[in-house]
Amino acid sequence: MSERGIAVVIVVYHPSEADILQIEKLDAAYRGVLVDNTPNGRSRAADMSLANLHYIYNGNHNGIAGAQNRALEWLLRQDGIERVVFLDQDSRVDTSYPRLISNEFGRISKFYHLALLGPTTYHEQDGTEYKSVIHTKPKAQQGFIARRDVISSGSCCSIGVLQELGLFDEKLFIDYVDFELCWRAESQGWLCGITTRACIRHQVGCREIKLGSYRVIISAPYRYYYQYRNYLWLCRRHYVPLQWKVATSIKHLSRLFYLPIVLKHGTKYLSFMLKGIVSGLTRKNEYQQNDKSKCDSCFI
Repeated sequence: MSERGIAVVIVVYHPSEADILQIEKLDAAYRGVLVDNTPNGRSRAADMSLANLHYIYNGNHNGIAGAQNRALEWLLRQDGIERVVFLDQDSRVDTSYPRLISNEFGRISKFYHLALLGPTTYHEQDGTEYKSVIHTKPKAQQGFIARRDVISSGSCCSIGVLQELGLFDEKLFIDYVDFELCWRAESQGWLCGITTRACIRHQVGCREIKLGSYRVIISAPYRYYYQYRNYLWLCRRHYVPLQWKVATSIKHLSRLFYLPIVLKHGTKYLSFMLKGIVSGLTRKNEYQQNDKSKCDSCFI
């Protein structure tokens, strides 16, 4: 497939100069959409002279799901686009990457009913592979490892898949948005997974701490509101895997006890967790969309 059949979707939020340089390289090679989620005025991305990417200002900031959906709605109206590659603003890839992951999607689709294909992901800082504490890593078949959940950064799907499955669930706002699409796809007979033949370096969360032999990803405090709320919402859905529900319940329960102790400003984290639990149980949204601009930073 030529580059003209591939579209990239990039969502930015207060992008840095390095982020802008990355976008400029991709803009020179691919069509697609750049969605600006920066609230209270456009970011520096609005001043870019884009050759191929369509710019959308999404300043009301309705989350990663809403931003990606605005991009996909625009792409679905365009001609000649067959596959979409999702990238975070801090995902550092060279210009050959979207073509590589798209070609991998096409190759693996010959063997499997594929919905979403992700890369093998490595830590931005030390280059080690991200490994799930829930899943054991099976041996790859044709360079493919089936996974029930795949993170969206660096992933690829076809326009046809999106037309059949539907778009991302905007009610989830940010956390587990990509997982939910994978589980919905699996419930309809599709398969998701990663390829060993495409790699990406990515930073998950703000930082990490070590507890014994385990790495614990630390996110911005407000993210724990969405993690706890969305977990409780997703537990009510029949297609969400029981294994994930059980494993995540253990993880979230333990975090309530150790994160407030081991982290500076731990009570801030605990406050967001408890508010997320209340919202998850009552099905009420505690925070409006623009409230998050007050709590973006990681408290380190």
